[in-house]
Amino acid sequence: MKNRQSYFGSWLSLTALTTFLCLLSPANVRSQTVQNDRPVQDGDTTRQELTRFDQFLDDHPEISEQVRKDPSLVNNPEYEKNHPALQAYLADHPQIREEIKENPNAFMRQESRYDRNENGRDVDNRYDRHDGDRDNGDRDRDRNDHDTTRGELARFDQFLDSHREIAEQLRKDPSLVNNPQFESSHPALHTYLQDHPQIREELKENPNAFMRQEDRYDRHEGGRNDITRGELARFDQFLDSHREVAEQLRKDPSLVNNGEFTKNHPALYAYLQDHPEIREEIKENPNAFMRQEDRYDRQENGRGNDRDRDSHEQAARFGQFLNGHSNVADQLSKDPSLVKNQEFMENHPELRDYLKDNPDVQKELMANPPTFVKSAKEFSSDKGRPAQTQTPSQSQSPSSTAEPKPKQ
Repeated sequence: MKNRQSYFGSWLSLTALTTFLCLLSPANVRSQTVQNDRPVQDGDTTRQELTRFDQFLDDHPEISEQVRKDPSLVNNPEYEKNHPALQAYLADHPQIREEIKENPNAFMRQESRYDRNENGRDVDNRYDRHDGDRDNGDRDRDRNDHDTTRGELARFDQFLDSHREIAEQLRKDPSLVNNPQFESSHPALHTYLQDHPQIREELKENPNAFMRQEDRYDRHEGGRNDITRGELARFDQFLDSHREVAEQLRKDPSLVNNGEFTKNHPALYAYLQDHPEIREEIKENPNAFMRQEDRYDRQENGRGNDRDRDSHEQAARFGQFLNGHSNVADQLSKDPSLVKNQEFMENHPELRDYLKDNPDVQKELMANPPTFVKSAKEFSSDKGRPAQTQTPSQSQSPSSTAEPKPKQ
């Protein structure tokens, strides 16, 4: 009897253990399966990398649309070759390149989640930061009246940055977008809204709410980067000295990430090599950097302070000097950097002595030779020269100095 009970007890114990293991194993299998199915590289992507790539996609809507539809395009050499901005970006950001190429779908899912999160909290954060004095009714109306994305705001902000007169008028009176006469008299705005139906719909539905968001975006972008005033000042001076580069970059900032463009403009290439901090800032987000540079340039041009007047006065004085030294003027017009060439200065003691006696002129000249020489040449021209100053040819002109011959 004891043996039978012992056997029965053992059988019960074995059955319970088997049942327990059967119940436990599927859970473990499921847990392990979930862990194995989860892309491990998702955790390796930092928020900063997502932020940078999101900014890149915001600045390149065509690439953004195509890559979001088919993430595998990033592993397509032909596609990358046909989109030099993407190629340059991935080359400059090896961590992002590694993550996105290892698992394009997982990376783009994360980027999409990040973009939605940013768009969702954008309104709340900016109301709290900039509009503490507005009542809750206004805030709720703005949230409900539109589904404006960050990308739409970024694109419209870029358009306004490129069309100052339209920007000024719309910010004063947003309802002008629903004025057919205003739109017809501004064909650039008409074309832009035709090409961007989502923005057109949002803007026309509630002009005031949309422009308030655009204004917040503009102010937020202006203060978001770590670009110093010194970096902006140095790059502004470079652009002042290279007008063709400046004009093209202001039209299309993404050109700085175009290898062919920088190769064809060795001055820009050399400048970025010599200023790595500027190179990093402008290549990471060309549009944001150029918007700040444009604001800096307008502020500098609009100051009209004593320093500007002094600079004009010094340029006028140097222009008078150049007017009396045509050889120096001709050579500096061709190559303003000669003022920093010791041999050139030794061979032109009149210039060396003049600058020694006029240290304020020397300071302005050495700070930016091309710009200062150009200004001085304008003052040395006939229209810039004071009325009482005449050239030797004018003072010795037979028509003005010779007395008429007596009739014979």
